[in-house]
Amino acid sequence: MISKTTRFDVLDALRGLCAILVVFFHLPVSSHFHALPLTRHGYLFVDFFFVLSGFVIAHAYSGRIGTVGDAGRFLVRRVGRVWPLHMAILAAFVLLELCRLWFRFDAVPPFSGDRAPQYLISNILLVQAFGLHHHLTWNGPAWSISVEMGCYVLFALMLLAAPRRFTPIAVILAVVGALVVLTFAPRYMNTTYNFGFPRAMYGFLLGCLVQRIWSAAPDPGQGLVRWLEPISLIAAVAYVSLARGPWTVLAPLIFAVCIWVFASEAGRVSRWLSARPLLRLGHWSYSIYMTHMLVITVMLIVARKAGIMENRRIDFGSVWLNDLFALAVLAFIVGLSALTYRWIETPGRDWVNGWLKRRDARRARPVLAAETA
Repeated sequence: MISKTTRFDVLDALRGLCAILVVFFHLPVSSHFHALPLTRHGYLFVDFFFVLSGFVIAHAYSGRIGTVGDAGRFLVRRVGRVWPLHMAILAAFVLLELCRLWFRFDAVPPFSGDRAPQYLISNILLVQAFGLHHHLTWNGPAWSISVEMGCYVLFALMLLAAPRRFTPIAVILAVVGALVVLTFAPRYMNTTYNFGFPRAMYGFLLGCLVQRIWSAAPDPGQGLVRWLEPISLIAAVAYVSLARGPWTVLAPLIFAVCIWVFASEAGRVSRWLSARPLLRLGHWSYSIYMTHMLVITVMLIVARKAGIMENRRIDFGSVWLNDLFALAVLAFIVGLSALTYRWIETPGRDWVNGWLKRRDARRARPVLAAETA
């Protein structure tokens, strides 16, 4: 039988691969990678992040939030996980705009368009994707971090208000999120700043439900998992490559099946995904996701200066050279992400967790003294 693990390394590796595919989706290079249907629909892999986040958060915190204090600690930990890197990248974008202002090296007016100063407050507060603006602002991919923070708040409120009815409420809200996207979002699941929260709520709560099913149900046999892993992975790749229009709303359901299958980490594909380089990608996935647009922005400035832009894409005149360039940019993004993970993500998270422990210890001393008096 397969053990119920508390660490999901394989799912982490899958998240790293999805982050790479999101980079290729955004990468403005006329390469073979850009021509792949899997890449052209790479925005759907953000829904994998939402479902996986719901699964992991439910696994870690469903039994640990019973009071307002518990909810507060949970939310502070989540802020400590996502906000330091978000702020570092936002500061880098501001510095880039200041360089535009000081050195006039680019034709784009500084602090204009999606990087106007008035958008900084909503980005700092991580509320920029709740319909406040009519387009993405500053570090565009951070929209998903904004709505995911909203999902964390919703998760904590549901456990505080109705812990015994969490499952039916989650089902209802997930269906509501899917229906809102299906009915009102002009581009269905390719929605961000306007209907991003219903999209995220749908995927996140579906992940919570998958975790409950996975934890409560008997483990599938190892032989069954051995077959389900490649089948579910191939089905997910085929779906993302082919999905169009309203059919994209099925994305969280497809990813939910994959997460349920791979959570047990028992098949041959899981063993392949457990390779150290893929596990490293999983660790760096948040940094990859958050840093790649900054790298792409600087790259486009240089490309315009060098005159290698064709139809808003970088083109060296040879698709094979474009492929090599795309891989080089990807390698640079991954290398930069390893550094930001080591020097920003990890210290920021550890500092917040350490502050919480010190605060709880200070609060516990008077109680302990009163009990021993």
